[in-house]
Amino acid sequence: METVDYGQVEAYLNSFVNYELLPGFGFAESGYDLAHVEELLRRLCSPHLGPRTVHVAGSKGKGSASVMIASALSACGFITGLYTSPHLIHLGERIRVNGTCAQPGELLSLLDRVRPHLEAMRSEGSWRAFSYFELLTVVAFMYFRTKGVQFQVIEVGLGGRLDATNVVAPDVCVIMPISLEHTAVLGSTIAHIAAEKAGIIKHGATVVAAPQLPEAMDVIKSACRGNGAPLLSVADDFSWETLCRSSDRQAMVLEGPGGRHVISVPLIATYEAENVITALGALDALRVIGVELYPGCIARGLSSVRWPGRFQLLAREPRLVLDGAHNPASMRRLAENVTLLHPDGDIVFVLGFSSDKDVAGAVAELSSTGGQVLLTRSQQPRALAPSDLAGRVSGLGLRVRCISTPERAMWSAREMVGRSGMVVVAGSLYLVGEILAEWQRDKQLPLRWAKYSNALTRSAGP
Repeated sequence: METVDYGQVEAYLNSFVNYELLPGFGFAESGYDLAHVEELLRRLCSPHLGPRTVHVAGSKGKGSASVMIASALSACGFITGLYTSPHLIHLGERIRVNGTCAQPGELLSLLDRVRPHLEAMRSEGSWRAFSYFELLTVVAFMYFRTKGVQFQVIEVGLGGRLDATNVVAPDVCVIMPISLEHTAVLGSTIAHIAAEKAGIIKHGATVVAAPQLPEAMDVIKSACRGNGAPLLSVADDFSWETLCRSSDRQAMVLEGPGGRHVISVPLIATYEAENVITALGALDALRVIGVELYPGCIARGLSSVRWPGRFQLLAREPRLVLDGAHNPASMRRLAENVTLLHPDGDIVFVLGFSSDKDVAGAVAELSSTGGQVLLTRSQQPRALAPSDLAGRVSGLGLRVRCISTPERAMWSAREMVGRSGMVVVAGSLYLVGEILAEWQRDKQLPLRWAKYSNALTRSAGP
């Protein structure tokens, strides 16, 4: 029997324009809408409208909140689908049911079912061409239907109003913290970007808003009023306190309209507390509309959350942390957590960025840590060359070196910090994913990392 792998799925999807790999974005053009996505779903008997839905948008933390909500729903006994992006290692990570990734054979089978409808729409000549992400979103909804999903937690890919996921009829809409990002597409101000994110708000859905800048919150409140959508504000309606934090997990007590919760999560960054309380807000909103969710099940689901690449402590001697921070706001939080976890000792950041990022603004946020910087690039086509990155940060007064590949950069950083130091890989989830994939491929890497010494240095690692 022929072995099917994710590469075959990617090969077909990549025959459609993939805006994740290009510097421009298709829906920035005038007149863009989602009519073609809605039509394809209609021809497939509207799989997106079957399950109850939590739709999650925002600039920071939307992936964390999504995986938390899905994990809690699964622990409460519901068959739960989770759709997120991008993936770190393989495509199946984006489409999961009760934590299990979609398999390549399943995805290819679904694409075979979609293909005749795509060809029919193309021959009609009146429909917009599909993108990689739009087609994958349709396949995700179909996959959830085949698995009998009762709840689907859907993370927005980009923006909200014109994102391919914005065809659902949500029970709960979650708006995570909003900051400046993708300004060429979403707008140049917080208010403009908030308007795009708030575009997921539908009539009758309950909206849960994470703590926001005032100008973003004003837009969200206006969108709720316009859609008759009740609003739960995490900043106003909830309170929380961290009880303890270790290098493995943190515990917190949270109070809100749904009562008091004591939660422990295996995610150690301080900002995860806000993500937890926002996820609990979404779960409380579901309870208000009659979904049976028990506090013990919720706590069990959150305690088993796994979300790699988000302030993930991959090794301890020296510390190796992977984090997807890529804009100034997320880099600021990264710097805070690096300082908290590692107040003493050498720090080296291994950084790579895509071409559309505010590189100087993001890297400037790391200056307070006193760390050195190694610049590299992932294999993602939009990744900037290290020399280009160096030009963008030249005025920041940081100690910077350029290294051609992530693997070389990681081992160079390991040499620089010694056993008591800390290496942080950040700037791009694509970069983080490449390091994580290498770590998983070679089971000897953790041992080599711990034993590595200057005397054993080689240009490409141990």
